[in-house]
Amino acid sequence: MGLFLVCVGMIAVFSVYLSLLWFASVSSTSPAGEAARPKEKGLTAAELSRIGGAGDGGEVAGAECAVCLDDIEAGQAARVIPGCRHAFHRRCADQWLAAHPQCPLCRALLLPPPAE
Repeated sequence: MGLFLVCVGMIAVFSVYLSLLWFASVSSTSPAGEAARPKEKGLTAAELSRIGGAGDGGEVAGAECAVCLDDIEAGQAARVIPGCRHAFHRRCADQWLAAHPQCPLCRALLLPPPAE
């Protein structure tokens, strides 16, 4: 009798586990007709051009670029992210921002200034 109850209990636990797996798979699929969420997309070249830069990098000289981990020297083109004010080499920031719409250091969402 004890062995029978153990088997019934194991079957019950297995049935609950399978029903939970089935419910999770059904609820994770999107309903028909609902558009899938688009993948994260970076900024366009036009949006990058509207974001300010530090020109020759004189204002941010000595700061470390979090993308390439090299210091920003005076005379190097730099980009300062609006809002969080983090500075990066212009080429490093542009490459990152073309693929991701947030600051590489603090992950703050970057919204470019509106077009004029």
